[in-house]
Amino acid sequence: MFTRPRPAILVLIVSLTALIITPIWFLVSGSGSSDNSIESAGQSRQTLQSQVQSSPSPTIGTRVITDVPPKVAAPATLSIPALDVEADIRAVGVDKDNQVVIPEEIEAVGWYKFGATPGSGQGSSVIVGHRDGRNYGKGAFYNLGALAPGDEITVTNADGANLTYRVTGRESIYKEELPIRELFREQGSEVLTLISCSGYYVPGEGYDQNVIVTAVPIAGT
Repeated sequence: MFTRPRPAILVLIVSLTALIITPIWFLVSGSGSSDNSIESAGQSRQTLQSQVQSSPSPTIGTRVITDVPPKVAAPATLSIPALDVEADIRAVGVDKDNQVVIPEEIEAVGWYKFGATPGSGQGSSVIVGHRDGRNYGKGAFYNLGALAPGDEITVTNADGANLTYRVTGRESIYKEELPIRELFREQGSEVLTLISCSGYYVPGEGYDQNVIVTAVPIAGT
């Protein structure tokens, strides 16, 4: 339906620390015996070890994490009263052609599991669904383009929590012009993004547009 950049680990933050090198000099007297040399080296090691243990050292490789969203349960069902839609949500990724997978069940919808999660408090949580299908009839998002600002959408997660959103926008965009980075952003304010096909159907290619509905969380839900 549309292309999503290759999935990556949510956030990979690398902490750069200084490489501390302590010069170690072993002074071995050329006039002493080999046993004395070994003993002197052993005393030097003990002295160095004592100095290292008594002095504070910086932490090497400390991972710095910022703006990490709270861990929340995956979404399980989607309810859109204005469209009389009650759909199960499947966790999906991308196929070998780097296309976001839509569940084969035309009455189900797919949540892009490598992006933001509904209820996390940040990012765009993307849910995709079929408009219709040959020999299958109307899909869960057949009338998605009929949603209007103010309509409510409820996502129930696997823990049974109901997360309610209010529609704030709707638009149809030609597939080649989709703002992929914005649609799949993982940072910034939380928004629920519903996507389906729209426009004209081209035999062998599919619909030429996508309808996009955005909704924001209703406080206290």
